[in-house]
Amino acid sequence: MDPKQFHRRLESMLDRASGPGGVKAFAERLMPHLLEEFGPALGISYAKLYRLRGGAPSHVKSWGGSAAVDRTVAALFLVASPELPWADRTDEGTLALLPLGEDGWMMALGFDGDHGDISAPRALALASPIAHAVHQHLRRRELEDLLEQARAIQVSLLPPTPSFGDFDIAAMSLPARVVGGDVYDMQRIDEETLAISIADASGHGLPAALQARDVVTGLRMGAERELKITRVIERLNRVIHQSGLTSRFVSLVFGELELNGTLTYINAGHPPPLLLTDTGLQELSIGGGLLGPQQDAFYKRGFAHLDRGAALLLYTDGALEHGMTAGDAFGIERLQDWLTEWREGSAREGLEDLVARLQQHGRNAPFEDDVTLVMIRRPRVS
Repeated sequence: MDPKQFHRRLESMLDRASGPGGVKAFAERLMPHLLEEFGPALGISYAKLYRLRGGAPSHVKSWGGSAAVDRTVAALFLVASPELPWADRTDEGTLALLPLGEDGWMMALGFDGDHGDISAPRALALASPIAHAVHQHLRRRELEDLLEQARAIQVSLLPPTPSFGDFDIAAMSLPARVVGGDVYDMQRIDEETLAISIADASGHGLPAALQARDVVTGLRMGAERELKITRVIERLNRVIHQSGLTSRFVSLVFGELELNGTLTYINAGHPPPLLLTDTGLQELSIGGGLLGPQQDAFYKRGFAHLDRGAALLLYTDGALEHGMTAGDAFGIERLQDWLTEWREGSAREGLEDLVARLQQHGRNAPFEDDVTLVMIRRPRVS
């Protein structure tokens, strides 16, 4: 069989065998396809599934082959566990044993004498590419499952946009190709106060998503207990520091917005939110360093006010850095220009317009990092 054709057919077969369940379910879908598509061409006459428990193989299922093969496999491991992949001549013909993912799963392939005397090296040369492709496929599926778990965590953390006085509020989070740790949250503390946060946990994938989840949980618990804003952030910083993940850190903006427009906030190493009012543009940068690196970090409160006609934009650095790989990041000046232009427009339509501009700037390339945006407007009295 032509090598290119072999690998194309092998990849197609593995894709068809994918589906719900673990390695056993995958193997039960794979084995019949393997015998049907490669049996005649490669001389594979049967396939068997085993699982090693305590160093001894336990027969799980067979597609052809006799019980004598099971006894031969058991005898092999009784003497010494062979290093897989393995092949040798046996009383039942040439036999190859291949690892199948983790947790001791193993498959056996028997080679038919009708194709001539298939030696052990030849059988191993035929079976090894199958074992390698199966391993890579299962590994990729495991990573995809982890990413899917991370996406599910991210989505579960994002709350619906709340109704709060006459404020116009919108938020969105757009994942990059690799799941990151971006998150936003908005929770009512009482009838006159709304807690707002935006955070970016370092790294990607499931660890970052889990850390973002822990940040949101910590903030919500602090708000429910009516702790002071500085106390909430300092306690959260200690929790992240004590996690033992010294390479992990979180940038965060946490604020409490009152119905009268007063905003008390702490910026913990996050890109400063932009507040545009009739008196000009203000960057909300007061607070302290990133959460995590220093156990006893100190955080100061910042104060701002959303007057009538004001617009506040919170964002993660994915918005600033989009286009950077092509040498032209979107940057803070473009973000400021957009906010100045869109100040009087609706928050939801504004964020949709900003995302469109980011995509246009990046020539519709995928985002290099997650982009999370929160816009809060206080409309003028008509």
